[in-house]
Amino acid sequence: MPIKLVTTTVSCAMFCALSQASVTYNDTVGDIFDNGLSNLDISSVVVDHDADNIHMTVNLAGGIGSGSDWGKYLLAFDAYDGGTGSNPWGRNIDFGGTEIDRFIGSWADGGGGLLGYNHFDGWNETNDGISVGIDATGALTYTISREWLGSNVNSFNFDVMTTGNGSDPGVDHLSRSDMATSGWGEGSVSGEFLVYNLPAPGALVLLALAGCARGRRRRR
Repeated sequence: MPIKLVTTTVSCAMFCALSQASVTYNDTVGDIFDNGLSNLDISSVVVDHDADNIHMTVNLAGGIGSGSDWGKYLLAFDAYDGGTGSNPWGRNIDFGGTEIDRFIGSWADGGGGLLGYNHFDGWNETNDGISVGIDATGALTYTISREWLGSNVNSFNFDVMTTGNGSDPGVDHLSRSDMATSGWGEGSVSGEFLVYNLPAPGALVLLALAGCARGRRRRR
């Protein structure tokens, strides 16, 4: 299976804001069974965070404006030991042996929206602390509170998928650089989940304070 290309950029804010890390996970454009579905073709996902939230921007090869705003966009997380190989939306997706414990299902139609879930003795809907902004040119930006993900989580595995309705498969998976499915009537399979690391909120504060202290010393 092709290796995913990941680009990392670390920026230090010297005005005593919290340090952030931005990671771009690139995906192959055209790795879907129908290249007319550019609104379901992931080109990249950019992830960063601050003390309170994780931000994930899903970039698509095509727009999701009028006539192309029917797609569904899924985020699957493996943040803790245990979980499940199923998803609460009943999509025909095999996570390749990874057990997930957090899930976000979102849609572009009707102005857009999302639903969040955690897994504890089954899937439970929980939407506090998550939101999505949709750009019709082809980007969805998610804000995910660290409390929703788990305040003690300092690293998580994830996959991003596009899909249609009902029992449709994942048309495109960020975790794969090749086709995840051969058609609407077939299931899709994830590749190896991607990894994002984030320090504990207290560590971010210490990093920011250290940066400010260095800045003050240089200005003396």
